[in-house]
Amino acid sequence: MRSGVMCLSGHNHRAVIALARWAAVTGVPLHLVGGGKADPVALTDHAGLAFVQRESPTLDVRETCAWIGALRQLHRYDRVVIAPSTEFFNRFLLRHRREIEAAGGIVPLVDEALYARLSDKQAFAELCAAHGIAVPAVFDRLPEQAPFVAKPRRYLGAAGRQLKPCLVFTADDRDAFVCDESSDDYFFQELVEGESLYLLAHLARDGRATLSAQQNLMQQRGGGSIVLARAHDFHLEPDAQPYLQLLREVGFHGLVMIEVRRCARSGRAVMIEANPRLWGPQQFMLDRGVDPFAPLFADHCVEVPRQWRSSEMGHFYFWSGGLAPQHGACTFHGYSAEGFVADYAAIAAADLFARDDSRRLHHHELIPA
Repeated sequence: MRSGVMCLSGHNHRAVIALARWAAVTGVPLHLVGGGKADPVALTDHAGLAFVQRESPTLDVRETCAWIGALRQLHRYDRVVIAPSTEFFNRFLLRHRREIEAAGGIVPLVDEALYARLSDKQAFAELCAAHGIAVPAVFDRLPEQAPFVAKPRRYLGAAGRQLKPCLVFTADDRDAFVCDESSDDYFFQELVEGESLYLLAHLARDGRATLSAQQNLMQQRGGGSIVLARAHDFHLEPDAQPYLQLLREVGFHGLVMIEVRRCARSGRAVMIEANPRLWGPQQFMLDRGVDPFAPLFADHCVEVPRQWRSSEMGHFYFWSGGLAPQHGACTFHGYSAEGFVADYAAIAAADLFARDDSRRLHHHELIPA
């Protein structure tokens, strides 16, 4: 069966560009649905992968099926596998899975109910707790005193708006939360301080795991994107095994990133959240010679002609564009500005977009027009 890969571009561009780099090396046919002039991928050598440009940010199932049909007709694909690029897109794909698969698309995700059990923050916290995995303590109501974390119960609030966690450090933060948000949409957990880790995994249908991990050092404010990380062996430690056991037990397959905090007080590995999709630091896994894409697409009948080759940039992950002034000051996790300066030569060598295929984007992120 002849299959190609389609990926929605314009969002989560760090992961999309990592996928494009992988496809260029491995020979897997990748086709992007471009995000228009504002799409960061347009400033890279991978811009030509866009076979169509979205005219509206609104997703429409008929248009999605038309993209699949166009690729099948032009390239004579039997099926088109759709990369799980963003949370919003994944939930759209699951909601319209029947129509998309009838059009010849393949959605490489578990069923909608299981996906929500992992991606919805309250559901996954309850699932982990039921399996003996440590989770942050939960408050039964909005705490009067900071610090704490307000996490959405579900992806969408009662008003249909996408919600994100709110880190509440001060009384002013609490006042802003009460003013801007509906408390009924959230549940409240203790703020766990300590080593920040990501467990990065692909679980194949046959149970085989492709694993890596990173220690997060610098993060955009408010729990935003990771800017700097370094290699870590958490995936080889005993504390990682309960997560893998849980995922296999519930029948999960696909990509997942699980955020863990090594509590500074207790030393326990505490689950923070899970993201069953492509993630921003995807390139770091590839730079370390660990390929999660080949098993993902091979699980869905995509031929991978060549193996991914490892690079020499696998000790640090660094997204310098995430440090641009418009993003504000970063948060350090067990790291410091002095450490950043001391390590800078090795850090700069791993810069995500200061590479031959993406130098225009690198310049644009640091010095916007």
